[in-house]
Amino acid sequence: MPLSKCPRCSKMFNKTHSKVCSSCEGAESADADAVRQTLDKNGELNAAQVADMTGVDIAVVLRLIDQGSITCASDAKESVIRCGRCGAPAISVSKRLCQPCLEKLNTEVVMAQSSIRLEKRKQVEVSQFHPTVRHTLDEKRTKE
Repeated sequence: MPLSKCPRCSKMFNKTHSKVCSSCEGAESADADAVRQTLDKNGELNAAQVADMTGVDIAVVLRLIDQGSITCASDAKESVIRCGRCGAPAISVSKRLCQPCLEKLNTEVVMAQSSIRLEKRKQVEVSQFHPTVRHTLDEKRTKE
């Protein structure tokens, strides 16, 4: 049961099925419905315009877009979601990488994993590090 901080009221809650706490779920769904209705009527609005028209906070609109609760055919945050590495158009809102950068990242991960190797254990000989102990033991054995 992961604990999370509610983005609306900042209370800690058990994040099982919702992105907000149970006391904020009603307000979140009402805001999402208002944003969806506005986008159905005017699909060419950006996030700031949607927030102004609906009276919903811009942070809520952006969070709904990030979560995938609402989609906008046009300008949600920018004209196009950009790759976080090179600035090219990204594959999706959730991935935020373009296909070439995603492939490069996968290659880098594979290379990093293959370069990590555990060193073999060195075999230690007792007489190598403790010749006096070995010598003492041999002397005692011969005396008996």
